[in-house]
Amino acid sequence: MRAKCWFLQMLLLVLLICIDKNALAGTNTGTALVNVNFVPMTKEMVIPGQTILVKGSKIAAIGSSAQVKIPDNTLLIDGSNLYLMPGLADMHIHTDTRWLNGGWPVSPLHLFLANGVTTIRDFGPRGVPADYALWWRNAIKRGRLQGPSMYAAGPIIYGPVKDAVKIVHEQKKQGFDFIKLYSFLSEKEFKDAVETAKKLDMYVAGHIPFAIGLDGILAAGMNEIAHIEELDFEFLEFDRARTLGYAEWFRYLLQIASKQMDSLDDLPTDELKNRYQADIRKIIGKLKASKTPLCTTHTVDDIIIEKLFHPDLMISHPVSQYLPYGFSKRLKQGKNRHQVQFKGYEDFTPCHYELNQLLLRELHAGGVTLLLGTDSGPMDMGLVPGFSLHDELRIMIRNGLTPYEAIKTATVNAARVINEMTGEGDFGTLAVGKRADMILVKGNPFEDIDYLKKIQGVMASGRWYDKACLKKMIIPGIPVTGALRHVHEPDNTHAAYFEVIIGEAFSGKMPDSIKSITITGPDGKLAIEKQDFKYLPGMRNFWVRVPEIPSTGIYTFDVTSDEKRGSGTDIQAKVITIPLPDVGHFSPSSGCTLKADNPVFSWKAVESEVPLYYRLEINMPYGGRVYSSGYKKGMQSHTVPKGSLKPGQTYRWRIRVTDSGHWEHIQNRSHSSWQMFHFR
Repeated sequence: MRAKCWFLQMLLLVLLICIDKNALAGTNTGTALVNVNFVPMTKEMVIPGQTILVKGSKIAAIGSSAQVKIPDNTLLIDGSNLYLMPGLADMHIHTDTRWLNGGWPVSPLHLFLANGVTTIRDFGPRGVPADYALWWRNAIKRGRLQGPSMYAAGPIIYGPVKDAVKIVHEQKKQGFDFIKLYSFLSEKEFKDAVETAKKLDMYVAGHIPFAIGLDGILAAGMNEIAHIEELDFEFLEFDRARTLGYAEWFRYLLQIASKQMDSLDDLPTDELKNRYQADIRKIIGKLKASKTPLCTTHTVDDIIIEKLFHPDLMISHPVSQYLPYGFSKRLKQGKNRHQVQFKGYEDFTPCHYELNQLLLRELHAGGVTLLLGTDSGPMDMGLVPGFSLHDELRIMIRNGLTPYEAIKTATVNAARVINEMTGEGDFGTLAVGKRADMILVKGNPFEDIDYLKKIQGVMASGRWYDKACLKKMIIPGIPVTGALRHVHEPDNTHAAYFEVIIGEAFSGKMPDSIKSITITGPDGKLAIEKQDFKYLPGMRNFWVRVPEIPSTGIYTFDVTSDEKRGSGTDIQAKVITIPLPDVGHFSPSSGCTLKADNPVFSWKAVESEVPLYYRLEINMPYGGRVYSSGYKKGMQSHTVPKGSLKPGQTYRWRIRVTDSGHWEHIQNRSHSSWQMFHFR
């Protein structure tokens, strides 16, 4: 018992130190990293004995430790025998609302920071509300969320689309940083999107649409190509005019590629290069002339090989503990998306792998601008954010880049592109006035790229995280899903309903093992505690009703047990009042007796400017749920299946009206009062 108490006291002390340092670093007193080996990345050099002074989010002074004057009350970080360099950027990731709400053992934002990644670029957010990435981006800037600086595209424009011009205008109005285009756009859709983006001064990046090809995207002026592997299609002859869905396109191209490239497996590297040398030179010339950069994303090829041929080895990796909940189970069952996509064509993947490695080497040798990106973030990808960036760097080294050249793709090149995209490229090198994004490492990264993994501290926008703090940030915790919705009640009052669901990966005894629940909203911490929540055992769900209209913004749900903690976030992006269902048009009316084996319940649709979803709920008179229809868009009647209700019983029913058909995405709802009926 004493040992356990001692451990908890030390853990609390580490947390307090971490909080105090971060709080101090964020004040005007500033932070000084003293006596470091300075790696500015302006060129390949190291300057010993330097001090870097940070005020707010910017670098205020750089010079020899004997010359830089450090103000009183400055947080001092001793960098003796350590190397200070710019923070790294992952220029191709995908966020998902489940990142921060029950999907991952550790927040990917924390995984990035712990690996020295201080900038990320979201190539297509996945979740609701559609602009959640902007809420995250702004919350990180304000220090409301811990994470790297974020730049985000709007929802991916896949194709076919009804009105590409309208979509681009909407994304510009919402405030997204760039436009992401995908493979299935028609020639007209693609040109409409690019021309509109150019008029609105928006950066455009993405895949090479099958209907367009490389020459077409360069002629249209698309700014950037999302993957090196997009160039693979330039070596294939296929029908670009086909109209196919995602899965159909993938299988069709696999068939074509396996036939046209079946001999590549047996070719030595030199012969593979000779076979494609002329075509590659033409491609490089076009890319250099247009100054079009490409994201690397070669870790995807590595992970696909592992999934298809060595899934057990992949799962056994130490970093696999950070993969999303359920990922390993699906992989073992052969249900991962890449296992399904490549089924029957597994033998082609090594050929695909070698071709992309060749392209990487030749593009670099040809002077094409490369941006380090990993494609990490999707729930089913299998790449661990942050850690995968170091894998990508090692792939760069393996293919002929020097450590300096590899690091440049994640610093200098990244900043140049962000500057072109938003005008905010004040990172990537260390100089006075630049954003204070820095990592402190134990060893010269120009001698060995793996020194970048020996991180002693990270500074992101002037906020300092020491090694102990970073280590604590990535301890897997309690899986928490938090949800908030604004509810219009039958008595015409309004309330905020908060729900906290504890995932089954938490093995503690429920609900007693949960010691505390706190909620922090845009206006601060709410005056509610665990004892204010009701608990629903079947759903491992704590819920509480607060009689007020919620504010818009990010809400964080923090949960603790004896030794673990977890958190989830939800966004109230919009508060609207959904009208109450009119019980005067309900059938059956309250007090009726039903005789049919398949009783039909009906109601009048609620008038609203937004699409609405309806759910029929039937409960016991004073008890729990008996039947629920699920949410269905525009539903005005529902037939209850035979056997759901028992003769001789009295029940109550109501209609719930929401602005989404998915439980986690609901932001506003209303519901009718309960109506009684007897079933005979």
